[in-house]
Amino acid sequence: MSQSNPNKTHWKYTGIVILFIVIMAILLFQAEDKLKICLLLLTASFVLLRPLPFQQWTMVDYSLCLITAYDLISCLNAACTTPAISYSLLSLFCLTVYFVLRKLFGSAQATRQLQQGCYLPIGAALLLAICSFFVFRQSVLGVGFQDTYHFRFLFRPLGYITNVWAEVLLVLLGWVCLIRKYSGIFIFLTVLALLFSFSRGAYIALGVYLICWLLFVKSKQEKIRLFAVSMAAIVLTGICFPREMKTTLQMNRTVSQQQSTEGRINATQAGWDTFRQRPIFGYGNGNYTFAIDQTLNQDITHSYTSYAPNILVQLLIEKGIIGSLLYQILAIAICRTIIKRRKQPESCMLGCLLLALMTKEMAQATLLSTPFSLFMVYAMLAFLQKEEFPEEETEHKPAVSGYLLPAITTVCYIGYIFFILQQDLDESHLRQSIAAFEKGQYTEAIRLMKQNGEQTPNLVNRGLLYMQYYRKTGDPKAVEAAELALQKARQQQPEDIHIRYLLARLYIDSKAFGKALPMAEELVTHYPKNSLYLSALSDVLYLQGEKEAALQPLVNAIRYMPRLLTGKRIRDLQQNDPVFFLALQQQLATLVPSPTDGPADYARLGYITRWCGNQSVAEEYLRKAVEGMPNLATPWHLLGDDNKYRLLLFGAFQKDLSSTKLPEEKEMSDHLLLKNAYQPKFTNWYGGMVLFII
Repeated sequence: MSQSNPNKTHWKYTGIVILFIVIMAILLFQAEDKLKICLLLLTASFVLLRPLPFQQWTMVDYSLCLITAYDLISCLNAACTTPAISYSLLSLFCLTVYFVLRKLFGSAQATRQLQQGCYLPIGAALLLAICSFFVFRQSVLGVGFQDTYHFRFLFRPLGYITNVWAEVLLVLLGWVCLIRKYSGIFIFLTVLALLFSFSRGAYIALGVYLICWLLFVKSKQEKIRLFAVSMAAIVLTGICFPREMKTTLQMNRTVSQQQSTEGRINATQAGWDTFRQRPIFGYGNGNYTFAIDQTLNQDITHSYTSYAPNILVQLLIEKGIIGSLLYQILAIAICRTIIKRRKQPESCMLGCLLLALMTKEMAQATLLSTPFSLFMVYAMLAFLQKEEFPEEETEHKPAVSGYLLPAITTVCYIGYIFFILQQDLDESHLRQSIAAFEKGQYTEAIRLMKQNGEQTPNLVNRGLLYMQYYRKTGDPKAVEAAELALQKARQQQPEDIHIRYLLARLYIDSKAFGKALPMAEELVTHYPKNSLYLSALSDVLYLQGEKEAALQPLVNAIRYMPRLLTGKRIRDLQQNDPVFFLALQQQLATLVPSPTDGPADYARLGYITRWCGNQSVAEEYLRKAVEGMPNLATPWHLLGDDNKYRLLLFGAFQKDLSSTKLPEEKEMSDHLLLKNAYQPKFTNWYGGMVLFII
């Protein structure tokens, strides 16, 4: 074997280091990379570096490869293909990162360049986040609120929500602690930003990290440095923001904290029940929200979340028993590696981070859904084994491992490109169809829609188009076409409850009450707190002349979604059926809070009571609502405090919030209620498609 040109090797390594730092910045700042150019560049780097031959692979290497292989194969079995394909590309990308760094970390010089070069994007992100926090705080206090704790959802540094940002910071803390050189100020800023998140899970994870660090890291200098810097950040946060810090540390004092805890417990139970439906292979990557929708997200009084309550639930639902076992094998491999290399300080440091990270994941699972965090975890797993092979690179005959991963990546990438091109084409046809329909060109709209395939989102939109066409023209053939499309969609995705609702609505519109009534009753029986289904049941009963039976479902629909009072249906009842309208008003006026009602329930009752004309009682309810949850927007508007309402409506970073014109309240129709409830799910499950709702 002949030695390679040292200068050539140096520049090759330096170029890949720069590429890694650029990719890190792209992921950290969430820049869009729809065509996965970063994956292509990393694949080229993988080939240039002459990766490790199979003889030098570790148990961690094989475990990560098995996980990625399972992610790719599970696309064939996924309940919804789009999120599974997106995640499989992310998994493949992270595996490529891992193997590139496995080789790169064999060079001490490249390792040093990479670590210190990372300070640039990390420092920029931390400074931007901390500075924006003070702007956010000033906006919140400026409208009269006492602290920022209840308004953390308005603070989205670099576009991350609070819990995701806290985990990103935890990963960054572990990385800067590994760098060590010049890392003191970065550790301080990272801990400070982590404390500013005022996330209970983040605080617990940080505590676990510090305790494990003190127990297992042997270097007294490292122990003292991290402890001293962290305590300085903690003391500073406690002095500057005592109310927020105290609320966070009390863990379960506020109503929002109690609801969050209860919600995660309920989600865990619902997740276990869901897992038992597909225990072996799971629903597929990215399919948590689809799988859990029937048991958790059909209650309109609860906020919608796309994150699992903990990583165990997410793994079981998305990956099933087989996929979860692969992660257990990986965990064993990592523990084995840390124990084997326990004399090296980096191993103990990474062990502390991984324990803290798993603690955070047990509070809310965001790791597998956050590309940057997953990317950095793979990078640190590579760093954990950075001395598994000699630093000096030698020219050798290319191993099979040098071709296998790039070949798989290339094939998957080509398939992905064809997939997104088809999705873009379908969405283009859909948007053109909507534009044609709005111009009254119904035949052209139908022609454009028919160009799309028979996938579920296309069938749902086709059904919606024909429903709209029937409302405009009364053509009975449109009902048949809509029913056919929606029935096909239902056969493909029987677990998508909204398709059943659309069929029920189609039957109501076409006056096929014999079909509509059983479907509406079934939906309301299974999901009694969904105003969409309650409204549909009330409609079919009213149109059949059963007005007395139609009253209670409508009352319940309004109780759970008071903005239905602004809709055309209520005005039509007032004008055309004053007897029924008066009975509705009287029923709504008798609604009173129950002992178990929370602030959100009082807010809804306040809205309804105000509409009924009882201003004093309405104000009492609204005051109770904002006392318990000051982050509720509409009660502030009804109480006349529009500055607070503007903050909650427009966010904390408007240039001149006090003079911003308030928008007119949109009428809440069944169409708009459907769009608000279904569109986020539809996009998550089926890709970037939009619903054909005009």
